[in-house]
Amino acid sequence: MALITNHHSKAITKALVIGHSGSGKTGALASLPAAGLRLRILDLDNGLDILRGFLTDPASPYVKRNPDVAKNVSFVTLTEPMRNIGGQLVPAKATVWRRMTELLSHWKDGDEDLGPITSWTEQDVLVIDSFSMASSAALNWHLSLNGKLGVSRTQNEGRRDIGEAQRLLRTLLEMLYDESVRCNVLVTGHITLVTENGLAPQNEEATGPVIGFPAAIGRALSPHIPRYFNSVLLVQTQGTGAAAKHKLFTRSQGVVNAKTSAPLRVAPDYPIETGLADYFMAVKGNSNA
Repeated sequence: MALITNHHSKAITKALVIGHSGSGKTGALASLPAAGLRLRILDLDNGLDILRGFLTDPASPYVKRNPDVAKNVSFVTLTEPMRNIGGQLVPAKATVWRRMTELLSHWKDGDEDLGPITSWTEQDVLVIDSFSMASSAALNWHLSLNGKLGVSRTQNEGRRDIGEAQRLLRTLLEMLYDESVRCNVLVTGHITLVTENGLAPQNEEATGPVIGFPAAIGRALSPHIPRYFNSVLLVQTQGTGAAAKHKLFTRSQGVVNAKTSAPLRVAPDYPIETGLADYFMAVKGNSNA
């Protein structure tokens, strides 16, 4: 008989970190290598500048505590090459989805070979930054397979394309939450507003309350994304100008729902500078938060 005390969630965290652009999601990652965890980042947003600054600038508090903190981070940046067709920029090739799934099967980039993610441990953190761009990559991959990349689509064709992209994304989510993946997982995402029946608030057929969910291709998938994660954390900016502060919330804020795997141990919110590391420690029972 399996004892609940031995469940793998006591050792690893699989979390969705959502927030509006500029709220501090990527910068929040800095606290994890500072706490000794190894970050493995799929950088789909090409936006690690702020993280590089936090982990390499001599003025950074993370670097002052540990000058070698950047050595705890590996990353691969993936973007689609673009081309101009009649004054319109469209992807020249769809390479991001294929390369991303290859890395998730076996992380090898140049001389770095980290093996399959199923061999990683609780000291490792797989980061996908962000799910929003992964969604675009899934759509581009589907269109490419059908010879329609950069081609205008009818409304009905567009709906079918989105449905196929959502199917690819569900497969990705199912892989990440599978128990064979025994490392920590963090997926960042933006927020989209969806009504109870899965439509945009401005749609005349929309019914029920408006809720903020992780953004994806279309809105039908968004309400289902949180079920694949044991934690959904919200990054928000409070205040403006010099008084603005970024915080990591473990409880719902306004129309955006959050959840945690350890509601009796985690604090309602954490400062962004240490938030993710504090949260990981609290979930594992290493904190009195």
